[in-house]
Amino acid sequence: MSRKQNSPKRPIFSADTRLDATGLVYIDVILTERFLLPPESLLKIGEKVPTTIGEVSELTGRSHEDICEVIEECLEIGRDIWLDVTDLTAAAGEDGTVLVDMRPGVTIETEPLHESARLFHAQNPRVILPFLRSLKRVLVISHSDDHAWSAAMSLRKMGVKAFLPRGSSLAHH
Repeated sequence: MSRKQNSPKRPIFSADTRLDATGLVYIDVILTERFLLPPESLLKIGEKVPTTIGEVSELTGRSHEDICEVIEECLEIGRDIWLDVTDLTAAAGEDGTVLVDMRPGVTIETEPLHESARLFHAQNPRVILPFLRSLKRVLVISHSDDHAWSAAMSLRKMGVKAFLPRGSSLAHH
């Protein structure tokens, strides 16, 4: 966690702030990936899925400030992540743009979700990540919207200008 050294920031949310009131999307993904609190697993062991910042803090043992810092980071990284695209094939063909299929568990034989997409996980990360960082935009698709969002957020954290196309259908290729 890289805390800003110059100004101790006061959290913008209270312990009672509901997670669905923070502006976060895909809260279950954030609970799972950032706080290690997968809702399905919590329910299986008889735990209540947290709905407030205070409940996340209590379950993780992390401070209110730390929880808020993670939420603020997610909001910042995810700013302007959606890109309105009417024709995915045309968008993928634009100079400085690539369409990336981020589904896990793919092989070289896997058919991409879209004919213009590159299979991220069938590539060498040492080669594809520098290539993706050099582009104007990387359009991310996956088997589900929440997985595509998570992958795009991870790429953004790695310095890739990743976006989620919306308004076009993957079925039309």
